[in-house]
Amino acid sequence: MKATLLLIAIVILTVEPKRALAMEFTSLSPGRNEVELRHDGQPRRLIITAPKDYGRKNPYPVLFCFHGAGGKAEGQSQRWSAHADKRGLIVISVEAVQPLAKWNFKDGFHAEEHDDVGLVAKVVAVLITKKIGDPKAIYATGHSSGGLFCYRLAKETALFAALAPMSCGMVKGAHDPDEKTQAVSIMQVIGDQDKSFNGSSNPKVTMYSASERIDIWRKFNQCGPDPEVFNQEGTVIVYTYKNQSGQKVALCKVKGQGHHLRSDLRDGADSLALDFLLKRKRM
Repeated sequence: MKATLLLIAIVILTVEPKRALAMEFTSLSPGRNEVELRHDGQPRRLIITAPKDYGRKNPYPVLFCFHGAGGKAEGQSQRWSAHADKRGLIVISVEAVQPLAKWNFKDGFHAEEHDDVGLVAKVVAVLITKKIGDPKAIYATGHSSGGLFCYRLAKETALFAALAPMSCGMVKGAHDPDEKTQAVSIMQVIGDQDKSFNGSSNPKVTMYSASERIDIWRKFNQCGPDPEVFNQEGTVIVYTYKNQSGQKVALCKVKGQGHHLRSDLRDGADSLALDFLLKRKRM
């Protein structure tokens, strides 16, 4: 009897958060929406921007965006929400557990660890179940710590049609795709003066250089060795490799820029990244 009651309790604890989240999503309206939920015992916060035609059609493409270390959901929401109407997509800015405000991009790195991958998977599952999000058109981007988290999502999940990590590294031994990883399109956006552009190493983590990580994903996705090159006034240069299935791996290099891109160059790179992402569909 006790074992049966325990099993029932576990099921309820697992199902109820999804039900609560589903109810929150049912009440979404055009424009900004704020959703709070509990996941893995922690309060979590999302800012969801729906396009002005929300509710007239479904499902919608969805863009997840992840802030850098020390950030909150507002920063990435402000950066990407203007594209909700322009591109007809739902933008979800996810907030890391505060006050740590860092993404769990690699187990054993931060003093506190949270189930960020599980949180994202839960939100995606509800979006698809409620026919809000198009299961073939779920995308992700993130800055710095959020970009590192994108690489973890690319390796460990099959949720996304494409991802665009920005101004970040890629961790050797943690983000390398393996036999469980599914091929996925990736665009890395980074300034050539960024601290992670040439890679880095310290006792806790070694980062691949931008060219090394692109080569790793290019080979994993079985893309050809010769890129298409887009050169925007010698400042923003995009090298794109593609495979026979239509998946692509791209490096968007912004010349003369460091960890934070100049606003006009950042806006231009964001548009290029969205062009890249929205043309990809999950197989």
